[in-house]
Amino acid sequence: MSSLQNINSATLGVSMPEITLPDGSKVQTGTVGALLVNIKAYNQAHATHGTAPMAQLEPAMKAAIPLLSKVGMFDLFSAEEWIRGDNEGRIFVGRAYLEYQKGSHE
Repeated sequence: MSSLQNINSATLGVSMPEITLPDGSKVQTGTVGALLVNIKAYNQAHATHGTAPMAQLEPAMKAAIPLLSKVGMFDLFSAEEWIRGDNEGRIFVGRAYLEYQKGSHE
């Protein structure tokens, strides 16, 4: 089981299946749902100044970035849209995507 599958299953409390995309690649379902749960938890931790819980959530949110990028999430909502506003979890995801994008072009 891949790391993303483990993260999604642990976050959602159930083992999620894989699906095959038109290009033949297999991807984990539940990634967006798990990300939303993690963003909510990140926001709650931020509101209570819980830097340790935030740090624990960050790798799980970063792990979703390549798949979200592949399926077009950041074409639907740009990184700038994720970063705009005061939702700390969304801001983290937008910045993580920009970091991922920069690293994938070096």
